[in-house]
Amino acid sequence: MDKYKIVLVNSPNETNDRNSSNYACFPHIGIVQLATRMKRDFGDSIDIKILDGGISNTEYIERAIEAYNPNLVGISVLTPTYKEGLKIARKAKNVGAKVVLGDDHAGFFPDIILNKREYIDYVITNDVAEQPFTELLGALINNTGIEHTPSLAYRKGNAITRNPDKKYYLKEQNTSPDLELITNTLGIYWENYNNAFGHLHKKKIKPITLNYARGCENGLKRCTYCSISDLVINTGNPEEFWDTIRNYNEKYGINLFFEVYDSFTASPRYIDSLIKTIPGDLEKKINNKEIELMVYARSLGLTKKNNVEKLKKLGVTRVNIGLDAGDTEILEAQRKNKTTEETNIEAVKLLNQAGISVHGSYIAGGPGETEETLKKTVDAIEKILSEARFSAIEFSRFIPLPNSPAWDIMVEYENPKFYRDKKEIDEELQMLGIEITGQEREKIRNKYKDNDLLDIDELASDWFNHYTHISEEYALRQISKVDTLLDSHKVRTGKNVG
Repeated sequence: MDKYKIVLVNSPNETNDRNSSNYACFPHIGIVQLATRMKRDFGDSIDIKILDGGISNTEYIERAIEAYNPNLVGISVLTPTYKEGLKIARKAKNVGAKVVLGDDHAGFFPDIILNKREYIDYVITNDVAEQPFTELLGALINNTGIEHTPSLAYRKGNAITRNPDKKYYLKEQNTSPDLELITNTLGIYWENYNNAFGHLHKKKIKPITLNYARGCENGLKRCTYCSISDLVINTGNPEEFWDTIRNYNEKYGINLFFEVYDSFTASPRYIDSLIKTIPGDLEKKINNKEIELMVYARSLGLTKKNNVEKLKKLGVTRVNIGLDAGDTEILEAQRKNKTTEETNIEAVKLLNQAGISVHGSYIAGGPGETEETLKKTVDAIEKILSEARFSAIEFSRFIPLPNSPAWDIMVEYENPKFYRDKKEIDEELQMLGIEITGQEREKIRNKYKDNDLLDIDELASDWFNHYTHISEEYALRQISKVDTLLDSHKVRTGKNVG
């Protein structure tokens, strides 16, 4: 009997000038984890190919799909990568495959996608795709019904059907990715990382991504630009975390582990459990800098509860922080939850004192941004560069992405998700001196409300024209000025979004 052939794709960015500074330095571990789970459950009855758009372009992926002739293609899409994902989906359908979309952007617009894109068969509506995708695969292989597959949207006759979402807890299921599935590409990521960040280390680095926890302490009042699907704290098993590190280190020589927990300081109890369960042999390697960790964190969390010292005990040598602005008023407008300019400076200095480098990101064009507030951010970057050690600084324009408070302001004003009601939005805009007529608001809403394919540049322009006091051109000039400054300091840069 022929094997059931599956392709899992991480959709690439449309162009090479929209990439973050970490782009293509780490594999997309989510699709490797998914492939591992499917191989575990279905064994030799399936064959899987993994294609990561971080290290290959759309044309390469399309050719690979055509040559492989799969039965099923699963594509991970974010808002900036969705356009390329649709091209890949069309190619997959043309070769006769069933097509599944997953990840954040797919989960934001399942109904619209299925109504507009006839070449998409299924959409996973849960950001934890491991279980629903695996159950869907079982139904397709065994030719059984999909009506009980959780977190799945699909067509049923002329209607779109959505099976109920189910909460998945990482403590109960979080398959450790089998790197044998990507051994042929691991060296590409390692070379990319060392070319970009090798100067930060005294040895050759072999990096990998981990994901044993999710969520953010700012989840109930998320940052204005944050579009992450689910920010509820969801932590896994600390012993499994260390077992995976030992396995990857011993088997592949991997020595840098990027735990992509949305905010590592979100759960002090989880940090303590990791410290408590460090095996002796790994603790020795951490102390000798043979094993290093890299994490995301919030400035406010880093200044509390000896968290920086705890991160050092865990072997953290690099922290990614959304510093966002050099003006406290704009930080508050970005819903940074009592984070001030002084908080950011304190967090960076605490990390540097502990020997931990900082990957900082800033945003031009927050709600109510003025030339004066943006100048403060540019001045803050220049000042902090002379006082602190950075592995990278990214300075990007503000983009109102779906599933963010900014999207509520611009598109979902009548039925916001992250504000109590439109009155709260009006009060916030009034404090920022932002005025927009009902006619202007309706025009913007009509442009985006039933649209799954969003133009990042158009989103940015509409935001700057209506929700800031500066022009987009002015913001881009300031970003370019900072990029030149960073280059002179030999600090790597990039763009979080567009």
